Amino acid sequence: DVLAGLELFRSLECATCHVESLQTAPAGTQLFGGAYTVPDAIGDKVFHPFSDYLLHDIGTGDGIVQNGGEDTANKVRTMPLWGLRTRTELMHDGASPSYDHAILRHRGEALNATRRYWQLSPAQKQSLFAFLRSL
Repeated sequence: DVLAGLELFRSLECATCHVESLQTAPAGTQLFGGAYTVPDAIGDKVFHPFSDYLLHDIGTGDGIVQNGGEDTANKVRTMPLWGLRTRTELMHDGASPSYDHAILRHRGEALNATRRYWQLSPAQKQSLFAFLRSL
């Protein structure tokens, strides 16, 4: 079920924003004008946050301008899904009590993914939820 759910997650295009894997900068990379050098311990590591950490308009923004100007007022940072299995309040505002509710709230840039989700069978939704519970 978990692997089938992962494939559904990908086919719904949830991974467009909830990116499966990211890689840290190589060890020795200097950041902030040389004020910080990436150490060996965290350099060139792959991790799986299921987020791109970027701002997107998914229809649930609060109108508060983020760093980046007026056009960010209704955007929210993509919620990392790692550790999702430990959460009972979902989405950036904690207002969704279930995976189904959280997914159905996605609008704006995520509307096409939500429309594809609507077409899933109950069994497919359960596979998707099994995957989400595995994170």
